[in-house]
Amino acid sequence: MKALTQMLCLITLSAAISACASNDIRWTEEVKLSDGRVIEIQRHVELTESGFPAQRRGLDKYQEICYPPMNIHWKARAGYQPDIFDIVDGKAYVHVPLGACAECSAHGYPSPNALYFVWHDGQWRRIKHEEFPESSEWNLLMQTSRGSKETDPQGLITIEDKTTGKWTDSTLRLDQKRSGWKRVNEDYYWRDACRKCGPSGPNATSAVTPIFINDGKNSCQQ
Repeated sequence: MKALTQMLCLITLSAAISACASNDIRWTEEVKLSDGRVIEIQRHVELTESGFPAQRRGLDKYQEICYPPMNIHWKARAGYQPDIFDIVDGKAYVHVPLGACAECSAHGYPSPNALYFVWHDGQWRRIKHEEFPESSEWNLLMQTSRGSKETDPQGLITIEDKTTGKWTDSTLRLDQKRSGWKRVNEDYYWRDACRKCGPSGPNATSAVTPIFINDGKNSCQQ
């Protein structure tokens, strides 16, 4: 009986700790498009965890973006975090900087070190960087977790929050102000990442390795 009681206590404690360790981060974000319009998108990040008893939150499992007015849904594996969401001439585009050798290698060491997508017929289609709108600039929050639930993005994150407020991505903003770049893959720490990893490969338009999570689930709220 004593052993059973101890086991039940451990199970209860584990459940309580798991409930306290939030691995889902959800918020609404204002995004300024290249034509000056401001829209609201929904964002969701799920994190890994270390397991009982520590229950520390880890790295991203995936990044999710929803824009219900156009039925747009982005759900990509860790390592593919967009820095640009734009709508040009009625088409939605996403830009994904590559900063790790694993992703660079998996996609043929693209130059410049980024992947480009357009929303077409209800799915994301990879395109060449020449097809991506020249006017599109960095407009998405990049620091999507800060270690604890209390400091996670939540509620509505405004343009002001991201440019002059608490969610400024300060290191990137300072380098952008100094260097004048418009996309994260041009930042000092990201620049030429794929070239430094290995041989320059073709700027292919089809994915070499899976990027998206097609599990039929999304957290979009209409």
